Amino acid sequence: MLLRLSRSSLVDCPNRVIGSVKVLLFCIIGTVIGAAFGLLACIAVIRVLSGGNALEEGFLLLPGAPIGLLMGAVAGAIVATRAAQRLGENYVSDSERGGRRRLILALVLGIPAAFISVAWIAREAIEPPSDAAMLRHFEHHEDRFDALVEMASADRGLNRVDQNWTMPADTKSVGVPPERLADYRRLLREAGIPRGFQVSQGHDGFDFFFWLRGSAISDDTEKGFAYRTIPPQSTVQTLDGIRTDSRNALIAYRHVRGNWYLFYEFIPD
Repeated sequence: MLLRLSRSSLVDCPNRVIGSVKVLLFCIIGTVIGAAFGLLACIAVIRVLSGGNALEEGFLLLPGAPIGLLMGAVAGAIVATRAAQRLGENYVSDSERGGRRRLILALVLGIPAAFISVAWIAREAIEPPSDAAMLRHFEHHEDRFDALVEMASADRGLNRVDQNWTMPADTKSVGVPPERLADYRRLLREAGIPRGFQVSQGHDGFDFFFWLRGSAISDDTEKGFAYRTIPPQSTVQTLDGIRTDSRNALIAYRHVRGNWYLFYEFIPD
């Protein structure tokens, strides 16, 4: 009996070692994949939350990147270890074998799908919206845009309304009391323009900022809706795919109808 147990132990020992090595390898691979996913997810979240402010993104990444790496690595190690243990079990029933196949399928399909989804979110956060998406948005909120133009045309001297600042800073100095400023911001939220509007450089209309990316120390890129009493000269058929050489300023318009246009503007640092 003792001899039989000894032989069994000798046979099982290499199997246990191999199993432990497999778990360790899974853990290392899971740690690496999890860390990469955590960093990518962190970048995606910061890009979404920063509102296009590149400088803010940089500051948020300083603490965010290590946190994302650490959390992803830990989560990846835990998931990989449990998966390795599950796959290393001896399955005796058809249902358990089916569960193993489902786990393998989830790993093979789920990991690439998760990376692709997060990468898409991170990329979309820095890409301007398409003309088609903006035109649909305008169709749904045109009455709000018209109301804002009517108000801004009456309030001479109010040059900019943003989510938390105005130009001039004291709007009462140009006859705009706090109550009216609150009405502006309410309409801007309802119109989906949280970064507000400004009077155009030629004082012939208003620019409504739908999408912005940049900062005070970097290039600025903007896409939005423009109201012009005088038709702009630089009109194009589409703003999709416009690219700059990062050296020269660029502004282009696409006519919507009446006095309304889509605009794209690049301002180099």
